[in-house]
Amino acid sequence: MKVVSIKEQVPVLENYKEQVCGDDEIIIQLKACGICGSDIGNIFEKSSRPTHKIGHEISGIISHIGKKIKDYEIGERVIINHHCQCDNCHYCLHGNETMCEKFTEEIEPCGLAEKFKISNWIIEKKGIFKIPEKISFNEAILIEPLACCLRSWNKIHVQKNDSIMIFGYGLIGIFHSIIAKQKGLKTTIVEKDDFRKKFGKNEKLGQDFINFKNTELKKFQEKVDLCIIANHDISCINQAVNVLRKGGTILFFGEPRANSIIKLDMSLIYSKEIKIITSYSATNKDFFNAMKFISKNKINLKKFISHEFKIEDAVKGIKIAKEGKKRIKVIITANK
Repeated sequence: MKVVSIKEQVPVLENYKEQVCGDDEIIIQLKACGICGSDIGNIFEKSSRPTHKIGHEISGIISHIGKKIKDYEIGERVIINHHCQCDNCHYCLHGNETMCEKFTEEIEPCGLAEKFKISNWIIEKKGIFKIPEKISFNEAILIEPLACCLRSWNKIHVQKNDSIMIFGYGLIGIFHSIIAKQKGLKTTIVEKDDFRKKFGKNEKLGQDFINFKNTELKKFQEKVDLCIIANHDISCINQAVNVLRKGGTILFFGEPRANSIIKLDMSLIYSKEIKIITSYSATNKDFFNAMKFISKNKINLKKFISHEFKIEDAVKGIKIAKEGKKRIKVIITANK
């Protein structure tokens, strides 16, 4: 079977032995896999959450079920949370489930493979979800990134008509702007890419678009309640500090690269009582919340997929995702 691996910081399509299903395991036949910004970081750069596996935004069909598994059936359409918490440790009991020592990858060989095996830990912890009938395999891979976004908002305190500034308008920025609209916030997007700005204006979510120029940002000095950094550019923190009101919040959502260092004027952070919050990944509960959010708000997920490649052309697709030009979401499909 075909698998995409990382070899010397480049993606490589290679053949891999077929997975053998254990008595307490499940094998999934891949249908679609989204290329995430964290995948790009792990392949081409040094990630702050390093892994040698590609692909975690995945959908597929159950093709094999172990003898001891009773809650699932062959042929079911599913998405997977590729890591699950224990719910009993210090981190889990303090609401930091994604910091749990058991919150590790439990898929072999990886998500971007024609077939992959799900460990008993994920099965036991209910990390496999049936895809709603009206959602396609391609659209279903967007449930995971939305779940991650929704989890981060649980850490934020905002009120209707508060102002929000989102740095970056890729898929993550789009999802955050949709959530912001649902909460009745006044949204400004900071984005330099013309393709993404045009896409956003067509979405008609009520947001304004500005560039990263200091002259434009100065107009917002101390007028913003919440800044979300939806990319991995840590320099946005200093811009956020300047535009935030006293008592404002910075949510650094985009994964910074390893050893990212920046100078901050801590006197401003302190005197303005600015809160800096980070958020990583999603729990099973967040997956369910994402599916409910999509249904309630009637979100058309299909329009966010700008590029689709077969697994045979996965390397080309990954490179387009890395370049970031004229794209929103790149997905890889298989077994169709």
